Amino acid sequence: MKSSLKALILTLFPICLASYTSQAQTPESLEYGKKYSLASKVLNETRTYWVRLPASYYNANQAPQRYPVMYVLDGKSVFFPLVGVVNFMSEKESVNFQIPEMIVVGIDTENRFRDLTPNASTKNFNGQEASTEAEKLMYQGTGGGENFLAFLTKELFPKIEADFRTLPYRVYLGHSLGGLTSTFSLLKHPGIFDGYLAIDPSLWWDGAKYVNEAPVDFKNYGTSKVQRFYLSVVEAKDEPSANFHVASIHKLEEQFKHHAPKNLHWKVDVIPNTDHSSIPLLSWYQGLQFIFEGYDVSHYAFMQDPDLIEKHYAKLEKDLGLKMAPPEDVFEILIHYTTAPNRFPDLEKAKKLIQMALKYHPSSPYLQGKWKEITGK
Repeated sequence: MKSSLKALILTLFPICLASYTSQAQTPESLEYGKKYSLASKVLNETRTYWVRLPASYYNANQAPQRYPVMYVLDGKSVFFPLVGVVNFMSEKESVNFQIPEMIVVGIDTENRFRDLTPNASTKNFNGQEASTEAEKLMYQGTGGGENFLAFLTKELFPKIEADFRTLPYRVYLGHSLGGLTSTFSLLKHPGIFDGYLAIDPSLWWDGAKYVNEAPVDFKNYGTSKVQRFYLSVVEAKDEPSANFHVASIHKLEEQFKHHAPKNLHWKVDVIPNTDHSSIPLLSWYQGLQFIFEGYDVSHYAFMQDPDLIEKHYAKLEKDLGLKMAPPEDVFEILIHYTTAPNRFPDLEKAKKLIQMALKYHPSSPYLQGKWKEITGK
């Protein structure tokens, strides 16, 4: 009895050990971005930034593609949740092509009052001059916005565009003082970016200086490129300081109505049931929908008439200023629909889709394989 029990234990022990070893293995991890550093001669300091590449970037079954780039201020706090929103709105796994896949660059801003204010000022967010020593101290060293923009254009943009496969289409996103910076770039340096998101921006800065100067900026608007600007704002509050903040944003809305040039497409969203800290999440989603308005289209429409594909992306170039090839992911879904026996099989349409796709992605292993599968060639 004892010998048989011992034999059973010896038999089961390796199985239990294997099971334990399996459970103890390190779980699979997902990569949501990498951190980099750049020694800036413009700022005379080392700056850090985060980069998240689209899911299709390293897909070995697809041809290499190029992508728009979104530059995001306050990288440490904003980058990771924003990447989730962008992924959901753009990637094949969610079958939710509301916006194009993008390279997301999160820029860490350690000294926000220096980097994100366009000029030095000692005026509070109620429009009044700082009166206490603590308030005056807070505004010391402000006004580095132009220098920060020079860092972006002269150093960070070239670095990103050299290291990654980018399209010449940039989106700029900022909240609070970051929203002020985004608005300042639109008004004073239009054309550096193509799309702008200013989320509850601090347009109270320096007594609403940039709101008041907007009519002159629009009169002398320095680009004919299509520009898309999304601005979100919380509902008005009872506090006088909040009123000045909100009133400054709505005053800019009036400037847009009366003075914005025709190539500037804009939208102002009042986001209810939010405050200054909670407004970003809804603003990201609704703002990206506006920046890429018209990008999303029914794949069933493409499947019914494949000629709509090229017409659609030509229209995007005209309406958004976004010149890009139809993504391979779009073709892949349509080819699946038209070749799978339990979907909408139509081999003639499938051939047409593959031929069109190969025109834009000639080195794609997936497309080459599907063409051989269907035609035998």
